[in-house]
Amino acid sequence: MKNFLIVARSFSDLHEKYINIIRDYISAHGGMCILDLDTCPDSSETQVTVDDNIECIITVGGDGTVVRVAQNVTNRKVPIVGLNCGHLGYLCDMTVDNVEHCLDQLLSDNYKIDERMMLEGDCSSDADNRFRALNDIVVASDAAGLFVLNLTVKVNGIQLYSHNCDGLIVSTPTGSTAYNLSANGPIVSPHADCIVLTPINPHTLNSRSIILASNDEVEVSIEARHEEDDPKANIIYDGTLRQILKKGEVLKIHRSKITSNMVMLENVNFLERIRARMQEI
Repeated sequence: MKNFLIVARSFSDLHEKYINIIRDYISAHGGMCILDLDTCPDSSETQVTVDDNIECIITVGGDGTVVRVAQNVTNRKVPIVGLNCGHLGYLCDMTVDNVEHCLDQLLSDNYKIDERMMLEGDCSSDADNRFRALNDIVVASDAAGLFVLNLTVKVNGIQLYSHNCDGLIVSTPTGSTAYNLSANGPIVSPHADCIVLTPINPHTLNSRSIILASNDEVEVSIEARHEEDDPKANIIYDGTLRQILKKGEVLKIHRSKITSNMVMLENVNFLERIRARMQEI
C-alpha cells in the first residue's frame, strides 16, 4: 500500500500529533496521504468519499471512528485500520505505541484483510431509506427509563416475543463488544456467522439474549401500552439516529450484502484481545 486516506472525527491536540506523525512517516517512505477531518462525528450523516487511488483508510480516534467510517463509506470497499487514541479500541490494531511499526507493515503489504458482516434496516418501503450498521441497530425510547416501549419481535415471520422494555439491540458479532456487552449480552467472536438480539431493561424475569442465524430476518414493531398512547421509538444505526418507528410500521433488519474490510496487523487472538482490553477498564 502506498496511498492512504486519514480520517479523524475531531482535530484535538492528540489527534493532530498522530495525524502529523502518520502523514510525515508515510511521505518519508514514498507514500501519499489525503486528510479528511471532522466528517465523522456521532451525529454525522456526511458520506466519506474515497478517491479511486486510495488503497487504505487510516482512522485516528477510537472504535467509534472506525464504525462511523465503515457506515459512511459508500462509493468504494476500501480496507480500514484504526489508530486508537480512545479507550478500549477493540477494532483498532494501531496504538500510540506501535504507530511506525504498523505503518511499516502497511507500506510493505504485510497484513491480512478481515471481512466483517454488516446489518441493514428500514421501516419504510423506500429502498433509498435503508441504512447499514457495522455494530448494531438499536430500537429505543428517546427517554429511556421514563417511557417504556411495548416491542413485538418476529424472526422470519414467526413471533418470538413481546416485551415491555427500554429497547432492543440487534447486533453483529463485531458489535457484541459494544452496546450489547453493556446490556449484558454475550461476547461473540467477530468471525462467527450470526445475529444477536439483546433486550434493553426488559420488564420480565425470563428475558435472555438470543443468537440467530445470519440469514434470519428480524421484524420489530411497536404497540400502544394504553389505548390513548401514540408510541414512537428511535431507530439508531451504530449510534446515529436515522429513523423513527411509529405504531403500525415494521422495522425489518437483515444481513447486508455489503461488508466492511478491516486491516489486521497484529497476530492477536480475539480472546487474548478481549482479556487485555477488559483488564484496561
